[in-house]
Amino acid sequence: MRPLPTLLCRYDFAARQRGSVAVIVALSAVALMGFAGIAIDVGRLYVNKTELQTAADACALAASVELTCDPAAGACPASFLLKARAAGIYVAGRNVRDFQVNPVVIAANDVKFHTALAPNASYLSIAGGANPNSRYVMCTASAAGIAPWFMGVLGAGTQTVTAGAVATLAPSQSFCNAAPVGVCAKPGGAAYAVGEWITGSFTSAGNNDNVGGSFRWVDFTANAGGAQEVREQLIGNSGVCGIQVGNNVQEPGTQQGAKTAYNTRFGLYPNGANAYTPATAPPDHTGYAYPNQAPGAPVIGIGVSAYADYRLRQSNNTPYIDNQYGVSGPGGNIAGNPINAADHLAFGNDRRLVAAPIIDCAGGNTVPILSMACVLMLNPMSNGANGNIYLEYRGLATAVGSPCRTGGSAGGPASTGPQVPTLVQ
Repeated sequence: MRPLPTLLCRYDFAARQRGSVAVIVALSAVALMGFAGIAIDVGRLYVNKTELQTAADACALAASVELTCDPAAGACPASFLLKARAAGIYVAGRNVRDFQVNPVVIAANDVKFHTALAPNASYLSIAGGANPNSRYVMCTASAAGIAPWFMGVLGAGTQTVTAGAVATLAPSQSFCNAAPVGVCAKPGGAAYAVGEWITGSFTSAGNNDNVGGSFRWVDFTANAGGAQEVREQLIGNSGVCGIQVGNNVQEPGTQQGAKTAYNTRFGLYPNGANAYTPATAPPDHTGYAYPNQAPGAPVIGIGVSAYADYRLRQSNNTPYIDNQYGVSGPGGNIAGNPINAADHLAFGNDRRLVAAPIIDCAGGNTVPILSMACVLMLNPMSNGANGNIYLEYRGLATAVGSPCRTGGSAGGPASTGPQVPTLVQ
């Protein structure tokens, strides 16, 4: 028998080789597509996780802002937790997930509270019996039913992604001013007592409203802001941030319209086309003023702590009541129209509890911030040319449990700024 031609053998072998390579390439393509599908689907879950983490962080920080009730004055009303939960859910809902397509939804039971930094299982929702004295809030953001784009063909099911965060109020490294008010240090370095009243005296000359006595207007930005700076800061505009204990403040000059701006924090607004409104100059949650008189109950006189009563008025959004506040005669001779409880609820915030620098008022026009106090604004400024206004000292604004907070950058254990929202987990 004659042997096959060499060329034919070579052709047959090459054909078989090409067929094997095609199979290998096909199998490799399937594997590569599988890996690509895994990478894309896992990447999608990672993106959702990141977006949910942002929402959980925002929820916890926003909710912690409302945890300002000082339990040292007695059990805190449940309204503080309700406000905290509402703030957290609202802010979280401003976030979106799944490549910025679907809104993040945090349910009421996904916002939980505790009095101390504790394991997750220790946090309770409001419905589950959370303690109104809580100082920590945990938010959980979840997304269920995320269907895979590629791996579904291989039988992979839907996935759930979850993220959580815990926040509280803690001393700041630097902070923003809550009001253009400075408290005078006591002579000899004596300390104010919690609950002590601090008296200021105002004088009005035309549209200029100056304050003296044991507290006064201060300027955080020397040589800037002009004559309307105090007014703008009292209504919530032109805030100053990056402040630190030890920075200098200056006594401002002419302060135009400070009285009217100060009184908006009590929900008192004048008439006029360009007058302030609750939307442009937010009030506190309550306008109820001290010292009060009958038929107000309890009657709280000058020098008696009003903080516990104020806290209850806040929870009920009690408006300024003309015939229950009197310093300069019936009604206190206050100009402006008080808003109602519904407006305090809709527009109100913690506008009367403010972190204020303690300064040496005898040290000259420019003095350093010695420390930061927490004070409660007790009464509006009357319509006369002069009169007294009062603050109640609520301790240092750096203290754990201080009812005062502001914005700023979080610090460490040795920080000396007032409380700011801080992520701790």
